[in-house]
Amino acid sequence: MSLLNDPIKVYRAPLVNDGYGPRRDWGSPEVVWSGLGAGVPYARSSKPDEATRETATNRATIYLPGDVAVDSADRVEFHDQLWHLEGAAWKWKLGSRQFTMLQAKVVSK
Repeated sequence: MSLLNDPIKVYRAPLVNDGYGPRRDWGSPEVVWSGLGAGVPYARSSKPDEATRETATNRATIYLPGDVAVDSADRVEFHDQLWHLEGAAWKWKLGSRQFTMLQAKVVSK
């Protein structure tokens, strides 16, 4: 039985130049990886002071099988939400198996 049973997609947006310099064009992202992985959402969401903000931040650790080329500017679709990556991907091995681990967050209202 595999623990990698969550459908996951990794999106990358092209760099475009505007008057302020290069930026990501998230209006036309492309899928750079798609398959089954494992997503482990944290048990609690962090919620800032309600007097100043009305959002909640959820975090998750996402595992992809193999050595997947993921950029820190990429976004990940998991649990029907688009998650933002926090930092670079971490590559690790467990015996003969290799994984790519991502830290991600999503902000919701």
